[in-house]
Amino acid sequence: MNSRSYTILGWIVWQVGSRVAKRKMSRNRTKIGAAGVIALVLVGGVLAARADSEE
Repeated sequence: MNSRSYTILGWIVWQVGSRVAKRKMSRNRTKIGAAGVIALVLVGGVLAARADSEE
């Protein structure tokens, strides 16, 4: 396979992957939002703990 074939193959994989990801995102929007909120809270807690320990 030459580089053009890899480019076309990569484009096809990207198109299919993005469609599947969009479909999964629309089905699990609530779960993803909740996971995002939890991640933000955890990061905020870690940053607050680090700020406290530096003083």
